[in-house]
Amino acid sequence: MSEEKKYLEIEVKYSADNIDRMLFKDIAKKLQPKSFVYAESSDIYYTKGDEFLRFRMPMENDMGGDRDKRSELTFKKKHTEKNNIVRTEVNLRVDLNKPELVHAFCEGIGYRKNFSIYKMCDIYFYEDAVLVYYSVVDENGKHASFLEIEANEDADFSQEQAKEVLQKYEKHLLPLGITAQNRKKLSLFEMYVKNEKN
Repeated sequence: MSEEKKYLEIEVKYSADNIDRMLFKDIAKKLQPKSFVYAESSDIYYTKGDEFLRFRMPMENDMGGDRDKRSELTFKKKHTEKNNIVRTEVNLRVDLNKPELVHAFCEGIGYRKNFSIYKMCDIYFYEDAVLVYYSVVDENGKHASFLEIEANEDADFSQEQAKEVLQKYEKHLLPLGITAQNRKKLSLFEMYVKNEKN
């Protein structure tokens, strides 16, 4: 896998407020995932101008595995303003550091805490993709649900092949109303960011 492909996130997102979670789970199971994880965790977003870092805290539901303890600091960047499907994504594990140290690092390089959300996720892993249904609770207690299809970043897909994977799963999820026309134009960050003057 080339360095250029290695840090690409290729995914699509949909509103799931009107999608039956159990129906999604039934379809996801029938597609025979390699594995499944239910995760609850908090994400803290730091901003600097139009850029942001996401600090993903360890899982709050203890499943007894290494994944529970994993904590990441993530940098994401769109390639074009109109395209929210293909983005650069770089993840750094930071679970050996205390949260206050990560906070100090972010602020030390010029980022300021902007907002946090709490996520409850059903995550299904396949050879070629990851399907996620998750609910978000914002700082005001408001709930929203989303569904994501992400091409497996570890597979050696070209961008075109990855987009074909997304379309394949859209067809499987069509009974839920999942279509290319219903893709969300905004990222989760863009939906929740607070417009503050630095």
